[in-house]
Amino acid sequence: MTPAESEADVLGSHRMHTPCRRSSPSAAGFTLVELLVVIAIIATLIGLLLPAVQSAREAARRTQCKNHLKQLGLGCITHLDAQNHLPSGGWGSKYTADANRGTGPDQPGSWYYAILPYIEEQSLANLGAGLSVTSGAFRTASTQLHVSPVSSFHCPSRRAAKPYPHVWGTLSAQTWVQSMPAVVKGDYAANSGDSLTHAGVGFGSEAYWLPTSYAAIGSPSWTVTTDPQARFYQTGVIHYRSKTRPKDVADGTSKTYLIGEKFLSPDGYETMLPGGNGRFGDNQGAWAGFEWDNHRVAWNPASSYQQADYQPRQDRAGIDNPGFLAFGSAHSGGLNMVMCDGSVQTVSYDIDPTAHRY
Repeated sequence: MTPAESEADVLGSHRMHTPCRRSSPSAAGFTLVELLVVIAIIATLIGLLLPAVQSAREAARRTQCKNHLKQLGLGCITHLDAQNHLPSGGWGSKYTADANRGTGPDQPGSWYYAILPYIEEQSLANLGAGLSVTSGAFRTASTQLHVSPVSSFHCPSRRAAKPYPHVWGTLSAQTWVQSMPAVVKGDYAANSGDSLTHAGVGFGSEAYWLPTSYAAIGSPSWTVTTDPQARFYQTGVIHYRSKTRPKDVADGTSKTYLIGEKFLSPDGYETMLPGGNGRFGDNQGAWAGFEWDNHRVAWNPASSYQQADYQPRQDRAGIDNPGFLAFGSAHSGGLNMVMCDGSVQTVSYDIDPTAHRY
């Protein structure tokens, strides 16, 4: 074999083992139209699922709200077992809770405060106990009480448990509360029946004579006003210095409101509404004595408004007097209400006015 032939054989061998080169097909992928179709499908699915998710969350919040009312109702019933009467409504808007004033009509603070020992909040109820109301130590304790939230006082569909801005009127004691930037509030109100006032008479003078100062109180023994209509306008179960027993609940405990959600304007959940009566249903705090913050009514028979004006309603802006006196909630369809037997029911916004009142 000549050198030329050998070289040819080697080159041929190399050619035989050289891989065949083929053109590769173009890479597979989405066209712009296909991508837009996929995005549209995903957006549609999100649009379909989002309301369902929101509905499920609201259902969970409504259930939690019912549980809160169940707890408050149980607190009232346990108070009844211990004290032989339901919690009292307090002395009026010029007063707030005082650990040294006991319970029942002698307690100036609200029904919220009265049930603290019966909802596992004894430590809050004890703040200030044994201290003089004029001492610095009592002021410190009172300040702590007024900024200490209780989760069961709030509906999760509305707002969280924390202090909120307030406008508290002139207090007859614990005046430092007026200057506090925020205090704890509540989303629930007691059933006070018909309105406490009638034409030309303010609720402060209509129910009971009240002391002008703590120093004038001594051992409370107050004279009930001789106004013949005073009791007629206190037809609920928790009201001004009330002491309601089961025998006083004429329609039966399972058919009588105890505590329900109160109407609020949504733009006032987190802050104070500017002026007007509309803010009066949430302008003070959870510990205030008998006051529209913590009580609601079904009607004021002597007012110029109709009974239908006091109907329960879903929270919405633009509601003024007498709407701020009504029950209501952030939920659609109806509000949650715990009855005097401890059961929790839904009260429709379309309830018959007469049935709502009686």
